Amino acid sequence: MSVQVSYKKQSLFFIILILMTLIITEGVVRTFDIKEVHCAFIEHEYFKNYNMFEKQDMCEKYNSLKFDYTQPIRLLIPDQHNNYFNINSDGFRGSELDLQENDYKIFILGGSTTYGFITSSDEFTIPSLLEKEIGDVGVNIKVVNAGIPTANSSDELYYLENYILNYSPNMIIVYDGWNDIMQGREDFAKEKLNNNDVLINYKIENVIDDNTRTGLISFFAKIDYQTGLGIALFLSHLINEPEIDLTKNIDIYEKTETKALDFIESRLENNWSEICSLGEKHEFKTVNIIHPALGTSDREISNATRSLLSDFNVYMKKLNLDHSKINSCENIFDFRNIFAGMDNEIIYWDGVHMSDNENKIIAEKISEKIRPIILEDLN
Repeated sequence: MSVQVSYKKQSLFFIILILMTLIITEGVVRTFDIKEVHCAFIEHEYFKNYNMFEKQDMCEKYNSLKFDYTQPIRLLIPDQHNNYFNINSDGFRGSELDLQENDYKIFILGGSTTYGFITSSDEFTIPSLLEKEIGDVGVNIKVVNAGIPTANSSDELYYLENYILNYSPNMIIVYDGWNDIMQGREDFAKEKLNNNDVLINYKIENVIDDNTRTGLISFFAKIDYQTGLGIALFLSHLINEPEIDLTKNIDIYEKTETKALDFIESRLENNWSEICSLGEKHEFKTVNIIHPALGTSDREISNATRSLLSDFNVYMKKLNLDHSKINSCENIFDFRNIFAGMDNEIIYWDGVHMSDNENKIIAEKISEKIRPIILEDLN
């Protein structure tokens, strides 16, 4: 009898210990905001005028950005503020929206390049700079930063249909390329794994299925349990989303590269077509832009910068959309060669991200393209 009581006491003790550990861990996480911080830009020459404290602070603040994982796409949690960025109460980067009925409302959809990952402030993102660049067209222009880090054209289509349309936009600009290639190639590789195609020897069995994984992430996000959410996300990446490097086997890479690019191009064409069809239906203008990346412009790049190139940059340069398949899209612009002739200039701090000065060049170019469209629309 005494042995049974002892076992019960031990079990109760371990349960209490586990609960205390989880509570203490949650307290530490919330108190010290523990996170995995990636600071690829810190040693880059572009940021040499920042001291180490400023760069570390910028890195930590940008990596503290919080997301809502309870929706079909990852959204920015509203009301986040620090000295580098503000997420307003509508979940967009920048100040609070003050949209009047007679304003000309432009929403820019995209990933981290649109959002402005590692800019010195909200004022130096492409959308904010664009609003200043357009100038006087007879009405008040409002440009809203609807960029979400890691978003691709599929996410943007969902975001537009389910959120942005509520604001009655006059123009939608989609600024795409890198995320569609990066995630599209991974999706293509996973599809090949599942279909036992040329990658049959690389097939990986998932331990947790997608529904269970998504359910765990959603559950912990809804109850705001940071420890559980962190563990769920970690296991998701570790178990269910293995990084597939097709270049490990050059034979496999050569067999799949063209097909993967076709897969990416087709998905991007379809999503853009859907976005432009919504524009026709809801009477707003659409502008579709392929953004630049390192290696896509005709210019010499330094040896130090060359080390930042990856096979994603190769895909960016090879991307070739069939405009005849992008139904209803009248305004398609290719910015990949926008920095032509700027030999050896420091533009990117990684394979695709740039900062304040280059964002201004992009904003100027977008303004040049869309100003006539706005004036025509107003007339």
